[in-house]
Amino acid sequence: MTAVASVVLAALVIGASLVAYSSRSQEPTVDMSAVQADLKTVAGARILFVHQSVGRNILEGVQALSEQADVPIRIEETTGKAPSPGPGLFHLFVGVNGDPSGKILAFQRVLEDPQRPSYDIAVLKFCYEDLAHDARDHDRTLERYAAAVTKLRSVRPDVRLVHVTAPLRSDPPGWKTAVKRVLGRDTEEDADNVLRNAYNAELRSRFAAEPVFDLATLESTRVDGTRSGFSRSGTTIFSMVPEYTTDGGHLSEPARRQAAAEFLHTLAQALKRRP
Repeated sequence: MTAVASVVLAALVIGASLVAYSSRSQEPTVDMSAVQADLKTVAGARILFVHQSVGRNILEGVQALSEQADVPIRIEETTGKAPSPGPGLFHLFVGVNGDPSGKILAFQRVLEDPQRPSYDIAVLKFCYEDLAHDARDHDRTLERYAAAVTKLRSVRPDVRLVHVTAPLRSDPPGWKTAVKRVLGRDTEEDADNVLRNAYNAELRSRFAAEPVFDLATLESTRVDGTRSGFSRSGTTIFSMVPEYTTDGGHLSEPARRQAAAEFLHTLAQALKRRP
């Protein structure tokens, strides 16, 4: 047997093992008693959630958890102007995926509106496409976001900002990925996940003392606590758990609930510790 054939055979064995592991792995679950408590806290606040794509998945999870816990929460799409009075989770689709700077500016415009819309918490979540090689100004995204945070703290000290790590993408499905891993070659998702990991590491470090919804860690952590990822120059690059998605980036129904539970918990803790 040639060396190449041996490598391919090993990769196929690894791929079969991964499929077997996947079939045995449990779906992510949530602690509904904790979710119920967090929902009661969040449901009484005014929260701005600016997002695209995966953000919709998270809101779908929030709605499902709200119904299961029998704790109503108002989820309302807004245009960016002051929403109607009362508590609620007001969400806004802004910008274009792949243009993070445009999203940052839109987020600022909403909060700096002369009407000063009332919010207890504001959250900007990027898409995985915003941290990719073909995204505009991806290498300066964190600096521009941090500058916006500094300005918003000055003009809107009444609003608590919650930061979010950039979502990841999973390895492409199929045996070819296993072969590439054995041969030490990249998949088409690797370079972009390297960018997302770098952004997320810096975000966690820079805002370590502030509330962070760590979506990337949640997406890359299996039910048994192990992490999905690959090695690059001695560093582990995390990727999305394949079982958590059907298309490589958006969340499956169980993963939506899990992400929503963590999102609610982060918001609830931020509200309790709000100056």
